[in-house]
Amino acid sequence: MAPKTTSDEQYRTRFLDDLEVGESFESDWTSLSIEEMLRFSNEFDRQYFHTDVEAAADSPFGEVIASGAHTFAVWNLINLDVNGDIAWIAGLGFEEFRFPNPMRPDVEFKATSELESVRSSGSDPSRGVTQHRYQLVGRDGALLFTALCIALVQRRG
Repeated sequence: MAPKTTSDEQYRTRFLDDLEVGESFESDWTSLSIEEMLRFSNEFDRQYFHTDVEAAADSPFGEVIASGAHTFAVWNLINLDVNGDIAWIAGLGFEEFRFPNPMRPDVEFKATSELESVRSSGSDPSRGVTQHRYQLVGRDGALLFTALCIALVQRRG
C-alpha cells in the first residue's frame, strides 16, 4: 500500500457517503528524535524516564521513551495526513486505547487506519458515525499505539 498524504486542497472533501468499510490507509515512515521527546516531556510529562537521559538508562525501559501523551499527539498529527480528507465534525471518544510498546528515539514508525464501520445518525440525517481502528507501528512490527475511534462525519449535502 502506498502512503497517503492529504494536501490542503483535499481537506474535508470526503463525506460519510464516500467512505467504504474496510478502506485502509497508511502514512510515510517517520521517527522522533530524543531532543523532540525531551522537549515535549519537559513541558507536559516530567516523569524521569521521559526527561532524564541518565536516570532513564536505569529505568525499566533502559532509555528515554516518549510519553503516551506525546505518542498520541504525534499520531493525531500524522492522522491528518492519512484521514484529513474526511469531513469530520467531532470525535466522540476512543475505546481500546493502548500503548503496547514504548516509542523509542529514532525508531521509525508509521500510522495505519482502517474504517471498521459507518452508519447514519439516528437523530440527525446530515451526519453519521464512523469507527476507525488506528495504529502506530514500528518498522520491526512492534505496535506502539492502537485505539478504536468513534467520530461524527458530515454527510454530503
